[in-house]
Formats: sequence, C-alpha cells, structure tokens
Amino acid sequence: MANNETLSRPYAAALFDHSEGWTKNLEQMAKVVQDPSVAGLIDSPHLSYQEKVTKFLSLFDGEIDPKSISLIKVLGESKRLSLIPSIYQQYKELIEKKEKKRTVELTSPFDLSADQNENLAKVLKGRFGENLTIKTKIDQSLIGGFLAKSGDDVLDASIKGKLEKLRNQIT
Repeated sequence: MANNETLSRPYAAALFDHSEGWTKNLEQMAKVVQDPSVAGLIDSPHLSYQEKVTKFLSLFDGEIDPKSISLIKVLGESKRLSLIPSIYQQYKELIEKKEKKRTVELTSPFDLSADQNENLAKVLKGRFGENLTIKTKIDQSLIGGFLAKSGDDVLDASIKGKLEKLRNQIT
C-alpha cells in the first residue's frame, strides 16, 4: 500500500497549481487532524464517511473558507481525511520551492550555544542555500555532532552516524 506522502502529493500539487492562499486553513486543519480524539473520529469504524465529514466540518464552524470545506468533502468521499497533515507538509514544500526557501531540521544531542548556532547556520547555508529557516530539536541518541535534513537532502555529522558507518564497513 502507498504511504501518506505518495497519496497526498497529487492533492498538494493540485492545490498549489490551481489556487493560492491555502496555507492558513491547511495548517489549521492539520493541527486538528493530529489531535488524538479527532484522529479517533476519522478512524472510527462506527461512522460513515459522510458522518465523519459532517462532524469534522463542525469543528471549523465559520473558521475556514468555502474552498477548504470543499477539500474536506472531497477527501472525505475518498476516505482520505487522515492525509491532511501530509498534504499540508507537501504544500508547504511546494511554496518554499517556489520562493526558493528551504527549511532545515537541525538535530543535536544537546542545546546549542548562540556561537554554535551561528557557525552551523553558515555551514548549512553553504550546503543548502542562503534562504534558510532552521528548526532545531534535541535527540540525545546522536551522542555528539549534528544531523541536518532538508527534504531528501541529509547532512549527518553525528557521532551515531559515524559509528553506524564504521559498523557497516566492518560487517
């Protein structure tokens, strides 16, 4: 079975190609879908998809525009409401590509100082381009170094990554 990214790509592309101004509503809908109680509603075997769509739409009473309501109905008929977060992510990536922006997820095993952030920003701009948004997160399993991801492009300068490479070479 196809993964969510593959299934959501055509929806995101269609939204991007044929209309503008989806970011705010898609972000709002994605946050709602990620709520466990809403995810339970979407996955419930006891409700028809028409009932799911009606209940889902009631969560946004007057907060989203008519085109977003239509999108929800289309996704509901296709039994794909759970794809909304992935569609939002894909749509954001298309917008960033158009605006020649990139988001880099920078993971390190500990909080970085201001100097470290500044030095890493220079390295990342050299690798990924000047127009970057850097989002940081902590993963202590990296041991040391950092891991930077932007789409499919990965820069692994972590101790964990180096140990894994060494292990693969030995075995």
